[in-house]
Amino acid sequence: MKNRLFGRLGSMIKGNGLVALLFVAVIAAGVFSYNTINNINRRLENQQLEQIETTPAPSPRETDEQVQDVQTPQENVPLPGAVTKEDKPRQTTPDKETETQPAENRETQAEPTARPERFILPVNGKIYATFSGEELVYNRTLDDWRTHNGIDITARQGDTVQSGAAGTVVSVTDDGMLGRVVEINHGDFTARYCGLGEKTFVNRGDTVTQGQSLGTVGEITMEVAEETHIHLEIIRDGSYVNPDTVLK
Repeated sequence: MKNRLFGRLGSMIKGNGLVALLFVAVIAAGVFSYNTINNINRRLENQQLEQIETTPAPSPRETDEQVQDVQTPQENVPLPGAVTKEDKPRQTTPDKETETQPAENRETQAEPTARPERFILPVNGKIYATFSGEELVYNRTLDDWRTHNGIDITARQGDTVQSGAAGTVVSVTDDGMLGRVVEINHGDFTARYCGLGEKTFVNRGDTVTQGQSLGTVGEITMEVAEETHIHLEIIRDGSYVNPDTVLK
């Protein structure tokens, strides 16, 4: 059967020379293409083998360092959901200079001031006429109604008149209505001791202590109809106030 096939092929080639040439060309082209493809595949395989052979294998030390770098936590990389330094609220701390500043420069609590000494009556007597304020009272000596700006304390002629508290003598004057008047500044108020006799023991500018003798009991011209007494007035902030405020 093969002989018949090749025989027919040979007859066709012999009978037609152009067909034979085309047949041969087709076979040659197929053989050339096959060889070309095989050569390309071999070159690619050779290149891959060369790359594999020339690529150095990583050393164990480099491998360990890479693993260590991966496992080492990074300070500047925030974890999911973590609060970064920028997100944290700033906390104010006390100024070191304020904490270490000398004690004398710090604000100190005001120490309670000593309680002022209690004002005492200038004579050993009883109060029989009180402070009237704005209310008018009858004056028997002058036969009129007027305010009474102080208190009257009973005493005898010649009795010692003493300072009710420590202070400084402001003035010693003779008043036509109140007799001899010694005025003393006691700090937050001024006292006027009225009705002393002609002889007094202090002068303007003198410093006196509580109980110190100022003079003796004399006479109050505007109140001679009353029994002998000393008239005491208290002035604070330029106004007459009730002497009871300093006696209690």
